[in-house]
Amino acid sequence: MPDGAVFQPDSLLGTVIAGRYRLSAHLASGGMAAVYAAEDTRERREVALKVLRPDLARSPDVVRRFLCEGAIAGMIEHENVVRVLDHGGEDEGPYFIAMELLEGEGLFDRLSRHGALPPSETVAILVQVCRGLEAAHREGVIHRDLKPENVFLHGRRGVPPTVKILDFGVASSANAETGDAGFVVGTPEYLSPEQALGRAVDARADVYSVGLMAWRMLIGRTPFTAESPGSLIRKQARDPVPPLTEARPDLAAHPDLVATVARACAKNPDDRPASAEGLAEELARALGHLTPLPSPASLPTFRSSPPVNEPVSLPAPLPSGPARPAPVDRGRGLRLAGVVALGLGLVGAGVAFYLLRSAAPGR
Repeated sequence: MPDGAVFQPDSLLGTVIAGRYRLSAHLASGGMAAVYAAEDTRERREVALKVLRPDLARSPDVVRRFLCEGAIAGMIEHENVVRVLDHGGEDEGPYFIAMELLEGEGLFDRLSRHGALPPSETVAILVQVCRGLEAAHREGVIHRDLKPENVFLHGRRGVPPTVKILDFGVASSANAETGDAGFVVGTPEYLSPEQALGRAVDARADVYSVGLMAWRMLIGRTPFTAESPGSLIRKQARDPVPPLTEARPDLAAHPDLVATVARACAKNPDDRPASAEGLAEELARALGHLTPLPSPASLPTFRSSPPVNEPVSLPAPLPSGPARPAPVDRGRGLRLAGVVALGLGLVGAGVAFYLLRSAAPGR
């Protein structure tokens, strides 16, 4: 693509990628990639194909992050994790990740319609999220960017949906080098304290993010707000998460649920459930029963989420004392737009990391 040219996603329709994926419909676009419905001519099935923008393919760091995402997500096989079928590029054409084609709605969309969800629906969704996470953690993968935008409710009308975790673009893996050591990576609204301080993370960081998701689902908003990503990250690092009953007193009728969410949101990882599986068990016990999830009212394929709550990548560690302006180079555009339901921002943090490295002294 010529320098300065604007990427037109529809221009790729009809293209056959890697000799087998024929792009049939443009589903959604973000700042880093576009997602298409495609026919896998070899397997005779429909898939979703995420294609990296050709202009970004010139950056080795961006390409490395994109392919790392495909490799990491491809290691996980579980019904509650979007299935990655294939990934590649270079000699075969544009860089791509092939995934199962989902139908239904995003959790973000459901929350946008309802504001908050009943405890029974919240628990039913999060138990499935935890099960998918446990499968990832068994493979040494920490998601690091759990949020409603990265959870999809997949199913046909009239059938209880299956929860799918999306977007492993900023995940860490014991088996893959992500190249972001020493950086704060993730979405500030759902960041664990360990991530906020630039420390090493384990499964309990994802447990914390699930706790914040529970807070958002039950209350209708996140527990912390701030004027800048840096200020929000500092709150995640040091401010206790308020109890659910402070914002919604009627939840006192579910004391076990309130206590479980509080444990998941503990600042000290040692005070949280030790695993996603343990949190799933606590959530299920909190209500004493699990009810089927309501099926979606309508079934668009890959409904996209607005460009909010984007992952950021900032130098770490952040100061633990009085708040100071966050070290964000806004001229470099670190607030990356275009996060959509299938994780179009999956390489967002990788691009931010690349930009920060490019701006670093001596480079």
